[in-house]
Amino acid sequence: INEVLVEAIPFPDIFPAYRRLVVDADGNLWVGEYLKPSDNHPRWTVFDGTGRMLGEVRTPERFTVFQIGQDFILGRWVDELDVQHVVMYELRRD
Repeated sequence: INEVLVEAIPFPDIFPAYRRLVVDADGNLWVGEYLKPSDNHPRWTVFDGTGRMLGEVRTPERFTVFQIGQDFILGRWVDELDVQHVVMYELRRD
């Protein structure tokens, strides 16, 4: 790809509000923020069933969430060689 052409592509002024929605085992809604090119770690805002914000969570870079349980987050992590790994992280709710 010609670098001059890439640099000539206009950068959008606005981005989508969210990238993904996931409901966890307790019925809470996890709203994944849209990742801008400068973002490395996905951010999630978690809401309970009444719409009250419970908090924010950051997941690792290159990690895709598959399932959120009461005490775990299960997903796929892709390493620097593009090898895919199934990973389960402990989820602590304070």
